[in-house]
Amino acid sequence: MKTLSERSVFADYLIKNSIDFIGAADENGDIIEYNPAALRAFGYTLDEIKRVPVRELYAYEEDYIRVTTALDKYGKFVGEVRNKRKNGEEFICFLSANVLCDDEGNTLGVMGVSHDISLEKELARKLEIQNEKNVQLLEEFSALSRIATNVTNGVVLTDPEGRIKWCNESFQRISGFSTEELIGYRPSEIFPVPHFFRDEFDELIENAPLLEDAVQIPHYRKNGELYWLLVESTPVYNDEGKMVEIIEVCTEITAQKNAEIALAESEANFRQMSETIEDVFFLYGVQDEEYEYISPNSTQLMGASPDFFYEGNNYSQQYIHEEDRHLVRKGRMEIANGHPYDAEFRILINDEVQWLKERVFPIRNEFGEVIKGSGVVSDITRLKRDRELIDAQNKNIAESITYAHHIQRSTLQDEQDVYNIFPESFLFFKPKGELSGDFYLMEHVVTDKKERLPVFVVADCTGHGVPGAILSILCISLIRQTLTHKRINSPAEALDAVRNNLGKLFQPGETKRVKDGMDVGFCVVHEDLGQVRFSGAKMNAHLLRDGRWIELKGSKQHVGYSETPEPFNNVIFNYEKGDYLYLFTDGYVDQFGGGKNKKYLKKRLLRFLASIVSEPIQVQRELVDLEFHSWKGDEEQTDDICLFGVKLP
Repeated sequence: MKTLSERSVFADYLIKNSIDFIGAADENGDIIEYNPAALRAFGYTLDEIKRVPVRELYAYEEDYIRVTTALDKYGKFVGEVRNKRKNGEEFICFLSANVLCDDEGNTLGVMGVSHDISLEKELARKLEIQNEKNVQLLEEFSALSRIATNVTNGVVLTDPEGRIKWCNESFQRISGFSTEELIGYRPSEIFPVPHFFRDEFDELIENAPLLEDAVQIPHYRKNGELYWLLVESTPVYNDEGKMVEIIEVCTEITAQKNAEIALAESEANFRQMSETIEDVFFLYGVQDEEYEYISPNSTQLMGASPDFFYEGNNYSQQYIHEEDRHLVRKGRMEIANGHPYDAEFRILINDEVQWLKERVFPIRNEFGEVIKGSGVVSDITRLKRDRELIDAQNKNIAESITYAHHIQRSTLQDEQDVYNIFPESFLFFKPKGELSGDFYLMEHVVTDKKERLPVFVVADCTGHGVPGAILSILCISLIRQTLTHKRINSPAEALDAVRNNLGKLFQPGETKRVKDGMDVGFCVVHEDLGQVRFSGAKMNAHLLRDGRWIELKGSKQHVGYSETPEPFNNVIFNYEKGDYLYLFTDGYVDQFGGGKNKKYLKKRLLRFLASIVSEPIQVQRELVDLEFHSWKGDEEQTDDICLFGVKLP
């Protein structure tokens, strides 16, 4: 489990510090998460971007439709899109997006990774334009008899010794020197050459000023800025065949050289990263399936050295488990068809099974044809074993909860048993999960005067789920004991007894540490006297008479440990025939919903109960159920719910 935690932290670190844009949207297309790089690129804060429809992040509707169509049809999208920043600025990104589904195939949302390629696209465009110009100039150069003064390339005319006789305005602009500063000097005398090119430059001009081939030369402009020139020399001969002039055409290639240097540095960084990171990176040709590159650590992770792959050996046949080979074959076919793939498979190394995860993405040429596959392989052996352990533990927990559910249900009465005791009543009991911390109890109690009186109890034990269910089973048992105890003759005495007996269930000294308990309402109905006898622990009873509410207040202490416990109080109330009495836990009134995600609250519940009191008792229960679900909507249920209403006889 420690490795899982470390991987989680590592993954979180990679996402937060990645220069790539990483984002996620739910099944409705609403943005739920964007990493810092994405927020900076789009110019939004996380709160702002969550309110922005995904459609508005695309500069053109056709790109949005192209992405969503691919996701709907194939479950994935890989390609270039034109996005739009908050300020309206457009930029080009390379996007890889996948639809995420749960185990049942239900769509959970979309995860996407992209990066800004605007600079690369612009640079490539400029280089292409520049190269086209260079080719055209070189092709036409031999046909020029005289130097045109309006070309964009720098043109220099020197004598046979290399001293400058003339230069065009473009060369002055490129170098930063004026004609007056250049005439009469050799380029080597006036143009500073960077130290890293000094030896090569000296070798170029050692024998003669005429350069036999086109060369790339770095210089410093007059203002000290470094620039690169592509220089091609052409001699001019007189009728006697003697060289009288040299024409040099100078094309500035600074942007191209910077791009080459950046690319070389990027490749070096990638190789260094791939050689030090635990995962294995690889690049292979789709047509010939020959590996162009694979990380040196393939031996440790995959069991085969880089030479094994470079020599064209069949890794699948020699290492991959025979039952999993079809996964890799299918994946390679997906790549050939232009779709990325993700597969988990087993390998056998020294008769030991290991698990690998391979993720591969297609690379296309300028014509859109898939030419390469770029992928990464990770060792997920420990992760797989941890998953198996977690699955087994979850299964045991689920079975235990199911068994506990059966035990708890056996302690609760069927609703028909409730109606046998209180015919004019309804019960709305809705646990948050399989187990409940709320419970109810309806019984008859025989008094010391041999009177058989109906009793109803509604309680809310601390928490819900397993802890609440365990406590509720204990409390139900303790309350049942009070109903047959000869020395207990009132609801208050019953709650006192439950509190005392609950404390005895714990080891000495444990009572102070166990703060759990229950909120409970305990009612006895004496029809002959027309009385309700009530005692509550952090729970009040509510009586409805002629549209007016009367509250029977309970104690402010719960049934459980207290530093200063006080006896519970009895409330004796004379009711009138037709009055309604209600007991309920806080689950209903604490439910969030209603469109603005607010609590339902007790005031609203009492108003609603009063509005439906004229309906038949079972219709009231159905309306209470309908009202709850209408308020809750798509929100998660907040807590266990137990609501009991009875028309007093």
